[in-house]
Amino acid sequence: MTGPASTESRAWSTAPLGLLHLDADGYVLRANDTFVGWVAGQDAGTGVAGRRIGDLLTVGGRIYWDTHVAPALTLAGQVEAVRVEVRIAAGPLPALLTARTRPRDGAIDVALLAVRRRAEFEQELVRARSAAERSTERLRWVQHATAALSHAAGPEQVRAALLAAVAAHPGVAAVRLQAAGGLQAGDPTGGRHPGPDGRLSVPVTGAAGPHGDLVVEVRGRPAEATVDADALATIAQQGGVALDRALLHERSMSVAHELQHAMLTIDLPRREDVTVSAGYRPADSGMEVGGDWYDAFWVAPAVLALVVGDVVGHGLLAATAMGQLRTATRALAGPGLGPGRVLDRVDGFVVDRETGFGSTLVYAELDTGSGVLAYACAGHLPPLHVTDAGAEFLWEGRSTPLGVHHRRVGPPRRQGRVRLAAGDTVLLYTDGVVERRDVPLTDGLAGLARTAGRPAAGAALTTQVLDAGPNRRDDACVLAVTWSGTAGT
Repeated sequence: MTGPASTESRAWSTAPLGLLHLDADGYVLRANDTFVGWVAGQDAGTGVAGRRIGDLLTVGGRIYWDTHVAPALTLAGQVEAVRVEVRIAAGPLPALLTARTRPRDGAIDVALLAVRRRAEFEQELVRARSAAERSTERLRWVQHATAALSHAAGPEQVRAALLAAVAAHPGVAAVRLQAAGGLQAGDPTGGRHPGPDGRLSVPVTGAAGPHGDLVVEVRGRPAEATVDADALATIAQQGGVALDRALLHERSMSVAHELQHAMLTIDLPRREDVTVSAGYRPADSGMEVGGDWYDAFWVAPAVLALVVGDVVGHGLLAATAMGQLRTATRALAGPGLGPGRVLDRVDGFVVDRETGFGSTLVYAELDTGSGVLAYACAGHLPPLHVTDAGAEFLWEGRSTPLGVHHRRVGPPRRQGRVRLAAGDTVLLYTDGVVERRDVPLTDGLAGLARTAGRPAAGAALTTQVLDAGPNRRDDACVLAVTWSGTAGT
């Protein structure tokens, strides 16, 4: 016969537990193969059926059945995990007995779990749990180190983060990063087990080459957590990748800083009829080069060009675009063009060369003979006209940032004009002077107007403006020109 019933019967017979079916008086009606094997060896079925369960237990088990188990079954209908000993040829077999009474006929179902198998199971469970805990701790250690390394910027910060992450393990007594080459020859992965001096050594290596050897002193006492050498090697590898990134960033920053420095340390025009001064303040973080720049040069003997720009982005690409825009603006400016036409030419350069897209630029020309200042702003903040009576922003001559709406033909970009009186000053500046995330732009502009209105001139004025700026998270630069009204030579 096949089917669910026969399948269930086979499962009952071959279960890894000793299973018994007793009548209401405790006599065995049926026993599974496991229990028979315990009691009678390989002689199937004889010597078990018809015997009282107490006779199959040791003396202590028989007494416990009569005095505790049987009464409990009568009163409660079940007992759970009672320790007894089964009589077998090899000696008493410790087992945990669980029994339940069937309500309809009073028959009793008994299950006996050999304690020696339970002990093996529990030992394996403990081993598995310990392995899982070690794996979890290993993963947590590696994740902590990876997170710390990802937030570190320069090489020194990366090294400090690497050492701190390794030292955070409770099994680590001390850690240092020594010069590469301290490992033994022929051991490319470093020491996988503590040496006689209680130290682990693993190389910190990236694609660019070795960055040193991570030497860890382990505590080694039985109560201390064990340092996982594989996890340490993984952390060292992550450290090598982070140092590669930091060193590459440092080299890029060095090039970008040099390029930006070249853009900002030009010799400003000097003449008795005009005073030109400039100032630059890098962001407090100092980790990224911004795209702020300024320039001043003579377009004609009596016409002075003044330029301030802000390239979108940071880093080497922004510094490169800044240099290209500065060079292009100087090259494309010329006598008689005016600010609008100059911006059109620079706009064409941005589109044709695909560099500096979206950058802002303010370009102005001061006629030193008449004091007339013409200006045009490609998405840039308005110039500030400072007089004895106060300060006023010049809002005319505005158009879109470079490359946004380039036109090959048509009228030039708009430009504005203002006539300066002797002693007047005009400020050109970048957004780092007036913008801050938690301050409205109108408040920043008003603050600039108040600061620029205080008595100061030349370099003192640009320093005063930069020191009062609310934004320390972004680069800022200021270019100031004061017209004296005296004819040039």
